[in-house]
Amino acid sequence: MKVSIIGAAGSVGSPTAFHIAASGLADQIVMVDIRQNVVRHHAMDMSTAVSASGVSVRSGSFEDLAGSAVVINAAGVHQGLIADRMEMFPKNLPVVRDLALEIKRHCPAAFVITVTNPVDHMNYATWRAGGFDRHQVIGYSLNDSLRFRELVARAKGVKVDQVRATVMGEHGSTQVPLFSSVRVDCRPVSFNEEEKQSILADAAGILKSYEELQAGRTAGWSCAVGLAALTRAVVKDTEETFPCSVVLAGEYGQRGVSMAVPVVLGRGGVQEVLQWELTPEEQLGLARTAAALKATTQIIDESLS
Repeated sequence: MKVSIIGAAGSVGSPTAFHIAASGLADQIVMVDIRQNVVRHHAMDMSTAVSASGVSVRSGSFEDLAGSAVVINAAGVHQGLIADRMEMFPKNLPVVRDLALEIKRHCPAAFVITVTNPVDHMNYATWRAGGFDRHQVIGYSLNDSLRFRELVARAKGVKVDQVRATVMGEHGSTQVPLFSSVRVDCRPVSFNEEEKQSILADAAGILKSYEELQAGRTAGWSCAVGLAALTRAVVKDTEETFPCSVVLAGEYGQRGVSMAVPVVLGRGGVQEVLQWELTPEEQLGLARTAAALKATTQIIDESLS
């Protein structure tokens, strides 16, 4: 099984490559990046680190994507300090367009995971530019749900591994945390309004708290764990459910937009898009996030026409 990572020299791509390699999820891992000296350095070091496990790690070019079962695209223009992920839209759209064409050219059957921000728009652009089946391309937004679980655990005074919770919609300011989906020890829990507002406020401030540190990197370790989980579901055909940004075709009353919804992942990609029952408040939130995304989707359609 071959997994390739584009943007593999970066703070998302490199920890993701290592986590997948160390987890033994692929026989071959190919790392691609325009910073060839950095990506070669990472590949050499990782190859030694996992040498006893029989996993081959190497740097390569677009031609080396051939035969990949999974391609993870974490490439993008250096973002600098941002207040909103949408600031990266005009810079990353042409990058993602060109990379979608390279992926389509060299490994048209691969399952593609888009990580480049703003991820919902970039996933839509990947699907549109590459002409992929919509079940073949997802955007990574699992970090939102992982953070939601942390906040719920803190609010309820329990351990994070006791909590199951999901965020739908945009990987951004209009995201929709599903309080109705929360389970603690597999049992539903209720929230008063004060708890809800506190969790929502904390979730809204997460990007700012990272950016204020001016560390010059993003949440690479969180992405590495989440991307390895998605990769495992595909290569091991586990048919697990994850919230992923996927191009919708009528689900939740939406078409022609990519946003996070629960999907079943298995061999080849998205096996099913699940339609959960939502509260009226959550339905309204999802409609708002779709409207916000569609405004920019029109720009993508015009740009790629």
